[in-house]
Amino acid sequence: MSRDGPPAIEIRPVVRDDVEIFLALIDAHADFERMERPGPEARKRLIEDALRSPPRYRAYLASIDGEDVGYAFTYEAYSSFLARPTLFLEDIFVFSEYRGHGFGGVMFDYLVREAVRLGCGRMEWMVQDWNEGAIRFYERRGAIQLSEWHAYRIDQEQLERLAAGEYRPGQSRME
Repeated sequence: MSRDGPPAIEIRPVVRDDVEIFLALIDAHADFERMERPGPEARKRLIEDALRSPPRYRAYLASIDGEDVGYAFTYEAYSSFLARPTLFLEDIFVFSEYRGHGFGGVMFDYLVREAVRLGCGRMEWMVQDWNEGAIRFYERRGAIQLSEWHAYRIDQEQLERLAAGEYRPGQSRME
């Protein structure tokens, strides 16, 4: 960017001094996604897991002129067929008043470079079907929607039931 152009967007890893804004961004993201905000114990785990060594996940902040306006949250998975890590983008979020100004694009480009730096064979993420803005954002960058894969989830309650041997074939989750 030129000196007379817009201020540079900075991307940096979250550190202990960033806890308050990082959690505020997560709360705003939860509101945007129409999800429940993390409770006190979850907030504590979010910070402990980000700041431990090694971190359980990587969190980054996007800022302009010292004001933090967005965050990203990634972790590595591993592809047995590629024999390389996959950078999984769990979240990328920018405060609504800063959308459309390039923050998300700068953050995404930063993460792409991180994936290359880490030797990743690919980068993956999920987008809710109603989030047309995010879908257009990713497709403009050449992302391909995978149609041959289905996302599945087992929540904590079901994990505990399975671990305790309380599941029987044919049993529905609600029984």
